Amino acid sequence: MANKKKKKSILQQESKGAVGDINVTPLIDIVLVLLIIYMVVTPVMTHQMDINLPEKTETVEQEKVPTEQLLVATCEDGTFTFNRKALELGPITDALRKKIVKKRAAGEKPVVFVDAHPDANYAQVVKLMDAVRDAGNQANTKVKIGLASLKETKDFVACTPVPEKTDALVNTPAPEGSL
Repeated sequence: MANKKKKKSILQQESKGAVGDINVTPLIDIVLVLLIIYMVVTPVMTHQMDINLPEKTETVEQEKVPTEQLLVATCEDGTFTFNRKALELGPITDALRKKIVKKRAAGEKPVVFVDAHPDANYAQVVKLMDAVRDAGNQANTKVKIGLASLKETKDFVACTPVPEKTDALVNTPAPEGSL
């Protein structure tokens, strides 16, 4: 009975084939090395990006601004203006088309500036830009669209009517004692 072999459990048996366990230690080492490389290289990459920024911005005096600028705007309440005159979208497209044809006939490249109130609905601004593009297509020309910079609510004047010059303001006598 001494020859009798004891049965070994599955864990105690010697395996003669391949090991079924995955050794994850080398995998973790590789992942950590890649993470360190990524952390070192990322800040270097962001500092090497080339950006063309304007050196200096110049403001144009009010007197030097061309009189025939094309300015369309979306107001806070969803209405539209063309050169500070309230119009619907259809008449704006027609008026723009006429002005674009006139500018093209004069040899100028038409540029339409789009402005929007800071609280205006984005969808309304997109509709206005589509109307500008459609006006250019109707005039068989490409129109450059210039977007006005975001302004504070108090600085936004594209939806206010243009003050008319009256003779009373121009011919007002100076107060006594002034030069």
